[in-house]
Amino acid sequence: MSDFFWFLAILALPLLGWFICRLPLVSQMDLGARLALASATGWLTVSAVMFLLSLLQIPWSRTSVGLSLAPFVVAGFLPRNTPGIPRREGSGTARLLLAILFILTVYGVASSRETCADLLYFWGPKANRFFITHHVDAEFLGFPHYNLMHPDYPPLVPITFAWASIVAHRFSWWGALLTTPLALLATVFAFRGMTRHAIGDDRAARYAALLAALLGYGFARAMVAGAADPILLMFETIALTALTFGDDSRDWLVIAAVGIAGLLFTKVEGVAFAAILIAVYLVTRRRVRSATVVAIPGALLLGSWLLFARHHHLIDQYARARSTMHPEQLGTVIRETFRRASYGAFWLPWFAAAAGLVFGRNWRRAVIPLALTAGLISSLLYFYLFYLLMPDPRWWIASSAERVLLSPLVCLLVASAASSE
Repeated sequence: MSDFFWFLAILALPLLGWFICRLPLVSQMDLGARLALASATGWLTVSAVMFLLSLLQIPWSRTSVGLSLAPFVVAGFLPRNTPGIPRREGSGTARLLLAILFILTVYGVASSRETCADLLYFWGPKANRFFITHHVDAEFLGFPHYNLMHPDYPPLVPITFAWASIVAHRFSWWGALLTTPLALLATVFAFRGMTRHAIGDDRAARYAALLAALLGYGFARAMVAGAADPILLMFETIALTALTFGDDSRDWLVIAAVGIAGLLFTKVEGVAFAAILIAVYLVTRRRVRSATVVAIPGALLLGSWLLFARHHHLIDQYARARSTMHPEQLGTVIRETFRRASYGAFWLPWFAAAAGLVFGRNWRRAVIPLALTAGLISSLLYFYLFYLLMPDPRWWIASSAERVLLSPLVCLLVASAASSE
């Protein structure tokens, strides 16, 4: 029964982020998109509020956390001056395909076929420890024998898992696994809802179905269930889609800011994604004010975490700039990364993601996601060269490349959708 309440707490995250639906743009999206954006906002809100409580040395409890989050719930259901305009959910065929892909992902997760070792080795233990101690436990993170848990990894996922554990009175391994198909749905629905105005309902539904297929297969192949990668991809997709298809209006900038803040607070890889995305946005759109507005919330959130980590001597992954580069491994790194990029399917996911570019008409719109795709692949190769777990990098590439390459794969699909406008 505790597993049920744990999962119910995760399902309640859209209630905690529903206030984003007060934006006129979001209120006019279909229900799936509203729930998806509210879910992402809920993940960000819960983790930020609980981290602030920890900084203020207020122990987490149902009372302290509940009272702190209550204003966000109330804000989401206050009367609006601009009522929403419901949009249709898409064709029956598209809904059926999404349902099949979702069920397959649930099956893969529930049968433990997609379980990520990182859940067992550090996401889960961190979340359980935070729940037991009622705060972000710096002493636990800094214990020398736990160094491979990456003590300075951003805390969004373990804090949110701890939130669900507070509701259920214990941590749930099964609940953590089942966040993966939920993140898949949120990613697909958010993408579909944000692209409809630009490429039309039918085309948006088709690209959303392709996104679901690529992520569903990628999740199974890379074994990401229970880890932070599906949540990271959700935030990345929201941020990239908002800056690619949106304009300079307040609503689009708020959505992009939520995505960037979320990805920065989820995994260390989010720094490269955010930096490249904002740089490309500045170069192509030349909107300094918009880029600044989008970046500030995430920068403040990540900066507060890094100050906390530095104060408690936890800096680890963010200090890799002092590592030594190994250019002699360039051939091995390129060869092994290219081999892992095939996903055991002769690189078919990449061909499928890029297929729309062949018939694209608006290449200008596709510049941002295309440049981001190239930048992420380059940064991945750079980090494989810059930081070796051992003299031979093949083990590290084999254990991580398929997960990390999902980000540029999604960017490539977004580029295809953008070029079809």
